[in-house]
Amino acid sequence: MIQNFKAHFYLYLYSYLRLINRIRMFVARQLSRHDASVSDSQKTNYEVTVEKILQSEFGFKNFRRNFSYCEIVENVSYRQGFSYIERIKILDCGKLNFKVINQNDIIGNPVQFNYPEFGRISPTTLRYVSVALEIQQIFGEELSGDFVEIGGGYGGQIAILKDLFRINNYGIYDLPSVQKLINRYLKSLRKNIDVQFLNLENTVNKKWDLVISNYAFSELPKNLQKAYIFKVLTKSSRGYLIMNSGRENFTGRSDGKLSLVELQKLLPGFEILEETPKTGPDNYVIIWGHKN
Repeated sequence: MIQNFKAHFYLYLYSYLRLINRIRMFVARQLSRHDASVSDSQKTNYEVTVEKILQSEFGFKNFRRNFSYCEIVENVSYRQGFSYIERIKILDCGKLNFKVINQNDIIGNPVQFNYPEFGRISPTTLRYVSVALEIQQIFGEELSGDFVEIGGGYGGQIAILKDLFRINNYGIYDLPSVQKLINRYLKSLRKNIDVQFLNLENTVNKKWDLVISNYAFSELPKNLQKAYIFKVLTKSSRGYLIMNSGRENFTGRSDGKLSLVELQKLLPGFEILEETPKTGPDNYVIIWGHKN
């Protein structure tokens, strides 16, 4: 009884603080909405938050409870976690070891909830698992080679993908401070993952077997989206991009971004899937290079 009370109390407190943060972030985005040089996350205090996290051991140990950080990355709600569980049950063939996956939540002290059959786990980790399983369903269990991710969060997605695929190299494009956080997280997990931290300036003419982006590509301004298309996406034989801009504009996120028509001209041959579960009114998924 006491444990349930504490769980519900924290859930309501967390929801309240997230609401305050979202109002603040909305105001910040409105004030900087005409700035075409930065991503949506950079229009908030995301970079400053990550830099502060890296400055102290306490900050790193608890970064997945930092409310400013959670609004950008660790932002899957308790209720959405149940939707991801239903998706995982459909996609999983019993190959995932959730005792191993739960170890990913040891780092960063995330908010965890007790889900039937899955135990205590972060709902954001459930999203990473769902995405990994969907990639497996689309491209096949034998998918392997060199992967690249645009917007790596804290490294949660690669940590899950590593358990499903034979990955030779993994490239991550992100802000320098975020790359430092990813590097620290992965080293703390002690998983043998060969990661290359990249930026558009030092991009070489490399071919990739799969490019991934969980919303980050769709949150870039139009000029940066074009640069990534020419330097990364068109160099990738397969692609999986979760989008929240370009098709609809219920949330205003499509302002200053490439439209779906523009994307189809610059990156021909992709297919559109609905995001499952649907976590935002503008969300959808772009894929190419999948098995027949």
